[in-house]
Amino acid sequence: MDKLPKIVPNRTTSQPVYSSLLRDNSSERMISSPLSLPPPQEFMSFNGLRELHSAPGFNDEHLPAELIYDSDDEEFSDVGSWIEGELDEEDLMEEIGNMIPFELYTKILKEKERKHNSDSDEESSFSDKDKTQRLEEQIKLHHLHLLMKAFQEHRPGDIIKQAGSAYFPAKVEKRTPGAMNLEEFKATVAQVLKTNEYEEYLEKLFTKLDTSLDGYVDWNEFCTYMLLLYRENDYMRTKREIPFLVEPKLRHIVHNRQEQTTKMVATTGTVRYITISKEGVVNVWQPSLNYVEKYYSISNDESDSSGQKRRFKTWVTDAIFLPNCNKLVIGSTSRDIRFYDCSTNQHFEEFQLFAMSDVPYCFDYWYDTKNPSNPSKLIFGVDTGYIHTMTFKKPVSQLFETPFKNDEGVQKIFWSEIEKGQQSQFVSHEKISHGDPTLQVLPDIVKQVMYLPDNDYIISSTSSAQQSLVISPADRKDFKKSYVFNIDKGIESFDHNKNLNILVTGSLDHVVRIWNPYVPAKPMAVLQGHATGVIGVKIHEGLVQVFSYSKDAVIKVWDIKEHSCLQTVVLKFPSSIHGRMPEHGTFPMHMQPAPHNALLVTCNDYIGMLKLGHTSQPKNLDAVTHDSQLCGAIYNKTFKQVVTGCDSSNVAVWELESGNKAIVFSNAHGDEEITCMAFDESYRRLLTGARNGTIKVWNFQNGHNLHKLESVSEAEVTGIFPCADRKIIISVGWSRKIAEYDDSDPDNMYIPANLGWKGGQIHQDDILSMDYASPNYLATGGYDGEIAVWDTETEKMLIRLRKGQQADILKKIEAMKEMSVLSKNSTTTESQMSADDHPLSPLKIPRPNSRHRKSHRVPRGQPSPVDKLLFLPSRLTSKTSDAAMLISSEAGYLHWWALFGAKHEVGYFYAPDNKDESVLGLCTDPSNDNLYSGDTTGNIKVWNISAYCRHAEERRIKTSPELIRSWRAHDSSIVSLEFVEHEDGNYIVSASTDQTARLWSTEGHYVGTFGQKKSWNLKNKLTWAHPKTPWSTKSTSSADSRKNRNHSKSDSTSSVKTSSNGEPGKEVSGPVVNGISRETTQNGEMEKSSREKGKGLHTFLGAKVAQQLQTIKESRIDRRIRLSKDVNFKDIHKFGKICSPYRALNTKDVEEIKIPTILPMSQRMMNKGYDPENMNTDTLKSMDFSYGSPDSPPSGDQTGERSKDRTPIKSQTAGTHRKPARLAPLKKTNTVM
Repeated sequence: MDKLPKIVPNRTTSQPVYSSLLRDNSSERMISSPLSLPPPQEFMSFNGLRELHSAPGFNDEHLPAELIYDSDDEEFSDVGSWIEGELDEEDLMEEIGNMIPFELYTKILKEKERKHNSDSDEESSFSDKDKTQRLEEQIKLHHLHLLMKAFQEHRPGDIIKQAGSAYFPAKVEKRTPGAMNLEEFKATVAQVLKTNEYEEYLEKLFTKLDTSLDGYVDWNEFCTYMLLLYRENDYMRTKREIPFLVEPKLRHIVHNRQEQTTKMVATTGTVRYITISKEGVVNVWQPSLNYVEKYYSISNDESDSSGQKRRFKTWVTDAIFLPNCNKLVIGSTSRDIRFYDCSTNQHFEEFQLFAMSDVPYCFDYWYDTKNPSNPSKLIFGVDTGYIHTMTFKKPVSQLFETPFKNDEGVQKIFWSEIEKGQQSQFVSHEKISHGDPTLQVLPDIVKQVMYLPDNDYIISSTSSAQQSLVISPADRKDFKKSYVFNIDKGIESFDHNKNLNILVTGSLDHVVRIWNPYVPAKPMAVLQGHATGVIGVKIHEGLVQVFSYSKDAVIKVWDIKEHSCLQTVVLKFPSSIHGRMPEHGTFPMHMQPAPHNALLVTCNDYIGMLKLGHTSQPKNLDAVTHDSQLCGAIYNKTFKQVVTGCDSSNVAVWELESGNKAIVFSNAHGDEEITCMAFDESYRRLLTGARNGTIKVWNFQNGHNLHKLESVSEAEVTGIFPCADRKIIISVGWSRKIAEYDDSDPDNMYIPANLGWKGGQIHQDDILSMDYASPNYLATGGYDGEIAVWDTETEKMLIRLRKGQQADILKKIEAMKEMSVLSKNSTTTESQMSADDHPLSPLKIPRPNSRHRKSHRVPRGQPSPVDKLLFLPSRLTSKTSDAAMLISSEAGYLHWWALFGAKHEVGYFYAPDNKDESVLGLCTDPSNDNLYSGDTTGNIKVWNISAYCRHAEERRIKTSPELIRSWRAHDSSIVSLEFVEHEDGNYIVSASTDQTARLWSTEGHYVGTFGQKKSWNLKNKLTWAHPKTPWSTKSTSSADSRKNRNHSKSDSTSSVKTSSNGEPGKEVSGPVVNGISRETTQNGEMEKSSREKGKGLHTFLGAKVAQQLQTIKESRIDRRIRLSKDVNFKDIHKFGKICSPYRALNTKDVEEIKIPTILPMSQRMMNKGYDPENMNTDTLKSMDFSYGSPDSPPSGDQTGERSKDRTPIKSQTAGTHRKPARLAPLKKTNTVM
């Protein structure tokens, strides 16, 4: 038996930490699916507790309360005496004979450490715990020890099945030691927890633990369930805290000439990233790294005394940006520091400190953010182990003293002038050593420096094993106040955060350490996981996380509180592929704060950017159930849970009463879409079918895969039904066959398919739906419209309600011709169009699932497919009745079928509001009085069918039943509806392709979305989302807000009273949009759903033009709806179709206007003989204003010049229909006023 490795408590007085308990919980789950979960291999024996207890420097007061045993307690007397060494280990192990899984042990410790529970677990009452948590989440470690001991010591008595007699012995069933039934389990847990308040919940917990379905629970089943529970909690917590959600963006720095980048800095204001290569090439990047704005090269040419140029190579050591004075500082191996002015678009070198005694290796800069003109500090470390501090007294106006001469170019300053104080008016200088100068330690290069302005301290690090990192006062007057950290391989990088009060270091020993800055003896945590040396670390205060970067181009994200790895990102730089070790600069990491929120790393001549959080994605605050389209949602009435499946092959289990997630099966079918789900009769097993034809049987409480069923023709599975009486599983799908699977052997993992269905395979096209009703009715519907009802006992067909119809060839050919004409005019290629857009293509194109179809319009010549089948069990009791007992959904029409009458199709009606839609979700209440339908527009409707199609008539009933209410539930197609009976009321669970599953009351009140952050309580309606809707609780764009206005009234539940014949009566109480009833808006086509905006528009104009026209059309419809309340329809009617409603609103009544007796006249009018005193209407209409023949220019007397003695008067226009004369365009002149 493997022992727990010795635990050395790396802790401070503030927070307990156990370094050996750290695990690398990266973003990829430890198991791809619960099927691949191995049994726990690592166990912790009590010998591990003894090693933990006897660890050097360990104190009982730091030990969690779960591990402190009172020797006076009888329950722990053996364990306590064994820890003290009084009891032999073999005797104890022989007595207990069991172990605790190591992973479960560590997860419970982490859970308790996370909650920071200061009270002793033994002394606190279990009934005082948080009532919002499940019972298994409140179990402490000492409870686990007691339960383990109870299971081990459990010796049940034998079960006497038949009493013995003088002739026959008694029949006795031997009980397995350690296996408890329900009553024994409840009594044991109540005794351990010292409370009986969870008795009802323990029954549910027992059914979850009983994975073998034998009515008994043992210790292994209990530990497995607890381990899966904590794994799921860890996974959900880690998934929420993962910072990098998108792929990194990699860019090649071409101008570096294959040299690595030494440093990356960012400018303030208009953010630009600046990279400085090793050989001095400066690149200025856009924030998105799309392109380089400009680049420069530092000159390396100098002249010797003879006047000849000598070339030498200068390497850049570090660079830093000075935000308050807009300067870029670059240090190099030439022992100089260059200052570049970045205040303008063109960066130029302004100052150069040269002839320095040492090489500046690293920089740090501080300035007063509130008063930027106050003195600032530039700190830099050199290669001889010293630290220099330059204090700029006037950083904004002038850094150095300038000479009184107008020499252009770079101003060069001797370093000796700074050291001797010759520029003390502008800058002062101080020099201190890295470590204690009294110690005989060889000087080493100062790798990094950081200034702490709060206490005027400087942090500096080297690669030396002695004095690897020193935190000391900036003036270094008293070295005793310094804090010295020693690490064997030195420190390559560090970061400090004052608010979190932590110091993080990275070293070449592949380890990241978290320190208390004032406790240099031991680190708070040692984070292991890197395969190579750590060369960069950054602390993100907002996320409370640490980012570390290693030489193999791997970034790890660490949680500071839990000391665990949350995510691992491998950057695939071209230089790091094929196992080669890439080259890095001195400072390869840069973290850009908000609003850009990015982490940038450099490798060779490449740069990579990783966006933090959701900043790189469109902000979508809407709650979603899965990350892809849902295939359905089913309800388990035994455990009161809802199970959802999606196209990304994930299955999630949700608590109905709170909406919280219980467990997730990741990659249940690999990469295949889940197409259907079902429960067995006991509601303990979950059956899932996939698009590739595979079927799996799960214990849905813990994710164990019990059976794998053979695929039939690798065709999509559309229906599964477990027949408990015959112990078989029946499945249908696109294979067009009814397959059987033997379900009698629970130990048989792989079950082959039996295609010997006695009734034969009558379906000639894909089977799209099925439904079962007791005692033995099975209905199947095909893509060609065929509907058959079978007897599951005899496997014979009872009745064929409709035979499959062949497609009309002539209509298909005609449609193909139209399609070819459209394809020539359309800009969309054939390969870009979906299979739905080519329903009549002669090539075989895979048909999409019903919920994936973009358009639900049935092509010409093609029969309507059967999308959904639903039995009405309450009507199946009488075999002589001619009432409709089966409902089929076909292209939006609900057909009602009788099984035992002379006439099978009793009636039908169209359920959706819009044309060319389908109904994919159907369910009824237990009494079959109300029918709930969900269509592809996202609407749910409630129909009163208590008296509908009860008797067959001479003609088919074509009127719809009474519509009780309707509401908008989803943004896209509803794929399933489930009626839920609960002790607190009746509810509807809806699933949609908009990635959500939602819970509604039968009145249409919105309870919530499975997956939302806030939980609900069915007993407390104040916790429901009602009266809000899914669209009033989320932030939307302007386009979405228009959608919300269109549907603001239709979202609420409506009540429509109809007459017995299905036609609307006089009293209508329902949605009224801006004073216009639903009927008015539908007839006038003034209100259309904005959901049509997202549909594909393929016209001869092209998709882009059609989309723009559709947007303009919706905008106009929106304006009309908002302004329609002011429209007077009587005024519109008198204008007919000549004028729009808005023109009618603006048109005033026609009034007669009299012309004044005296009108102003121009000279030209007077020359033509017009008299102002004799002007009338007829004369004004017949006026001739022409200039005569257009070939001859007007003469001087026709120019219309006014006489100088006449003052012009503004003319008053008459109410005529003549268009005004168009004026010549005015020429702009520059006039000085």
